[in-house]
Amino acid sequence: MKNILHNVFLSIGLGTVIFVPMLIIDKGLNDTMVSVLIWFGASILYGLSFTLLKLKTKLRLPIHILSCFLLTLIVRCGYSYYSKGSIDFTRLFLITIPIFILVYMVMYFYMRYFGNINFRNNNNEE
Repeated sequence: MKNILHNVFLSIGLGTVIFVPMLIIDKGLNDTMVSVLIWFGASILYGLSFTLLKLKTKLRLPIHILSCFLLTLIVRCGYSYYSKGSIDFTRLFLITIPIFILVYMVMYFYMRYFGNINFRNNNNEE
């Protein structure tokens, strides 16, 4: 039964991955729905980017932040080109960079003070 459900959800997911871009390309959805679906797909990729935090290097956090920032830029550029036919890079950077930094600052302070991630060196406490 578990394998049957796994296969059903896998096929629904794969069908969605194939069908939704075709709807977007063929203009079968309105702009709001296209925006929601694009950012929903991007949020899945953001979730996958957290696997980078499992790397054994000290650069794992900068690599994670850089990959999320590049993903954000790619999605914003793609959506801007799709909706307007051109990309205004100055406006894109002036909006994206401050919001991105603000979101990461909020996440950092939340994880530091309310999360279960330890940012301090425990060797000094012994």
